[in-house]
Amino acid sequence: MKISLFSLFILMMFKVSMAQQPCGTFEYENYLNSKYSGFSEALLKTRQNSLNQTNALHKAGGNDTIYRIPVVFHIVWNTNEQNTHDSLIYSQMKLLNGAYRHSHKDTGAVRNLFKPLAGDSKIEFYLAEKDPQGNPVSGINRVKTNRTDFNNGFDLYGEAVKSTASQGIDAWDPNKYLNIWVCKFTYRGNLAVAAYAYPPVDAKNWSSAYFKVLPLQGVVTNYQYVGTANPFDKSLGSIGDRTLVHEIGHYLGLRHIWADKTQCIGEDDGLKDTPNCRIATRECSTNQNTCIENNDKPDMTENYMDYTPFPCTVMFTKEQVELMRYNLINLRKDLYQLKVTYGPVVSGKILISPNPVIEVINIKFEEKGLYQIAITDMIGQTVVDEVINIGDAYSYNYSSQDLAPGIYYISLIMNHNMMHQQKIIIQQR
Repeated sequence: MKISLFSLFILMMFKVSMAQQPCGTFEYENYLNSKYSGFSEALLKTRQNSLNQTNALHKAGGNDTIYRIPVVFHIVWNTNEQNTHDSLIYSQMKLLNGAYRHSHKDTGAVRNLFKPLAGDSKIEFYLAEKDPQGNPVSGINRVKTNRTDFNNGFDLYGEAVKSTASQGIDAWDPNKYLNIWVCKFTYRGNLAVAAYAYPPVDAKNWSSAYFKVLPLQGVVTNYQYVGTANPFDKSLGSIGDRTLVHEIGHYLGLRHIWADKTQCIGEDDGLKDTPNCRIATRECSTNQNTCIENNDKPDMTENYMDYTPFPCTVMFTKEQVELMRYNLINLRKDLYQLKVTYGPVVSGKILISPNPVIEVINIKFEEKGLYQIAITDMIGQTVVDEVINIGDAYSYNYSSQDLAPGIYYISLIMNHNMMHQQKIIIQQR
């Protein structure tokens, strides 16, 4: 039986320290390269392109659009312990949104040196409200399995959980949902990796379709690392409920801040506002400084993309935020919805009539191009989310026949910028 050196290393480390690797994404990428020749090279090119484009966007100035990502938790369980309670899912969602909006209570834990660098990604997460067939759902998909462990005994990962044929569950369309599989996967009975993620790969230079391996895209986590104060998390050095914050960072294209190296020279995460460091952080230290350089700063141990144990990671940087937003918009472009911020009627280049509406909403434009039309109801649910192409007629008629009588908010977005927003009333026909 052939076993990789990395697998042997992890097993030995587990036996010595009784602590697992918080994240297996770097090793998972190497595993994918062993299965799909050229994967690592294509991923490197994708990352470099994203960094180049993000730097250009940074110079031009960003936008304040809020992007919302639908999430489905696939709870694939064999024992009651593995059947993660709804309350843990809800607490995890709250924490994800606090982390990605930098609105959690412990933002003050960021050291003064790094506070100006902390960023709000303006990315939010919500539990999916409809399944791929359009049926109402809670966003929590429970699947009972006969498998006691989703590792196949030869590597560190639980890829079998992503397939119904292997007693897991197939992904919901990864272009439309962030799939998070929650299960038990070990290495020969030892909890070697807490979780791992599939990086964004839908880039122009990915010439071979099999690199994308669409059904595999998402995050896999052991059940102990979901939710706040999970009672089954007994791991030494666990990053706890920040595990999924960290993995979704990988899913949106971030690297570990030490770039999985062991020296201060060479490859880095590519971002200037994360100080150079040569190793992962394994304790809540504010004195660690593993690389000395010009304008030197200590290691950013409070960064979500480090391994600093719970609860010491509390921030993304502004450049990390910009990179995730670029990757979401360009490499996972069908995944998100735009969040509509309610406000007063915006007057200007777009006119909407009549209001109240009986049958047809007439929209007149002063600029041609592709627009997104989003309509939300009074409780914030998106009921219309479509792209329309405005040509020489400079107008568009939208039928309101599928909208129940009531008050709605309509937004017109172009190039991710809000062009117009107002309240409309749909009258009884």
